[in-house]
Amino acid sequence: MSTTLMDDILYFRATDKDIDKLVDLRIIFSDELYGKQPPEKEAEMRKNLRSYFEKEINRNYISWYAVVDGHVAAIAGMVIKTLPGNIKNPSGVWGYIMSVYTSPAHRGKGLCRNVLERLMETAGQMGISAFELHATAAGEPVYVACGFYKHHEPTYRKIVAG
Repeated sequence: MSTTLMDDILYFRATDKDIDKLVDLRIIFSDELYGKQPPEKEAEMRKNLRSYFEKEINRNYISWYAVVDGHVAAIAGMVIKTLPGNIKNPSGVWGYIMSVYTSPAHRGKGLCRNVLERLMETAGQMGISAFELHATAAGEPVYVACGFYKHHEPTYRKIVAG
């Protein structure tokens, strides 16, 4: 477990022992974005998240989180994906940053930026130098301050119900 102490804030790189935290925080993040889901839908999401994190933590998914007074106050995760390379990213390896969340009581204190910087530093040590993310309006200023810019290509989605 990697830890760093800074102004009574502990920073941890998530391991397989943190899967419950990762699941809980992803649910909290989702609830804040989309509203509280019915219990059966949340149960299905918890099951799928647990399965994903058990397979991918510190393989194709890395995460850092901040603890204040014994409680997780902020978190950021990154999916590592490989696509065909291009002129700007010849390796084709991308870090897709997601699930960036700070609890309401700790917003505006730099925790988000700190977990994001640790996440990107870890990715850099892994040879990842290209990153992308989707931002909420509240998160956009943090990402811009960390050097992200709005890309000109829009994202299109299609979700086929099963």
